Amino acid sequence: MLSETPYGLARPTLDDARAAVHRAHAGDGPRIWHELMRTAGLAGTDGGSLERMLAVMNDADPASRLCALALRIRITSHTQLSLLVKELS
Repeated sequence: MLSETPYGLARPTLDDARAAVHRAHAGDGPRIWHELMRTAGLAGTDGGSLERMLAVMNDADPASRLCALALRIRITSHTQLSLLVKELS
């Protein structure tokens, strides 16, 4: 099993994506998040939701694309650090 928080880095969640969109879009954040959720066909926070949301964000406006890229970098970092921790254990 991979470590949940290797080196203190938690794997991003759909809540992290929402927070990023709200920060990047300021006052329009809630409206844009609602549009992204609708486009992704999401209503909740189930485990597979993040990948669907990232795909939608990647095809959205530039700020949302940048948020998706940052979240993908965090996911990759988490995965690689988890594997390293496992290998060193």
